[in-house]
Amino acid sequence: MRKTVVLISMFVSFTVVAFAQPKFTIVGGNEYNWGEVRPRESPLKAKIEFLNEGNEPLIIKNVRPGCGCTAAKPEKDTLLPGETTYMPVEYNVASNTGVTTKSIRIETNDPKRETVSFRITANVVRDIILKPTNHLPFRNLTVGTETSATIYMKNNTDKDIIFSNMRVEPQIVKFTIPETFTLKAGEEIEVTGRMSPEAEGHQSARIIFSTNHPEYPTFEIPAYGTAVASQVLQGN
Repeated sequence: MRKTVVLISMFVSFTVVAFAQPKFTIVGGNEYNWGEVRPRESPLKAKIEFLNEGNEPLIIKNVRPGCGCTAAKPEKDTLLPGETTYMPVEYNVASNTGVTTKSIRIETNDPKRETVSFRITANVVRDIILKPTNHLPFRNLTVGTETSATIYMKNNTDKDIIFSNMRVEPQIVKFTIPETFTLKAGEEIEVTGRMSPEAEGHQSARIIFSTNHPEYPTFEIPAYGTAVASQVLQGN
């Protein structure tokens, strides 16, 4: 009889221990989506709720954002059974265009969710779009030789945008577009620049416009490239 009681007690103790554990839950799921946003709204902010649905303390061991554009840190790292806390999140999307996604790695003492990947997403909508890159890319630059680069600029609104007072700083790039022009609603134009570098090394410039768009009193198109010495000049 005594042996039976001991066995039952051991079984009950084992069962209690087996089921006594934390349970990490992210309220709302493993993703947060801001939907459509504008660059002026950056950094995007959200508060993500964590819950311990288990019957043992939950420890949030580590939180690692996927890049420097994201900041996230829980208000508490230890949650008692049934307790909640929040993780404020900031996501810098000022330089992004279109759908952008980053992940946040969360490590806990929940044996079933020791590592959780939390995803944040936003669709960054710009009224003036440069594509396929956000700058004029000068490739294969050679000292003393003219090289051209082309991108496209689009009016992503339902209103005309007037560009005026064009200037280039420094004046090492020549552009094909006029100093003043109107980009109609939904219209896309080609922007081509030509550069003849006088020295080796990194080359950079920017074309600057004034506009009648309330969010873009000025609009810039950067231009980058690296020039190498001419093989003809080296041969001499």
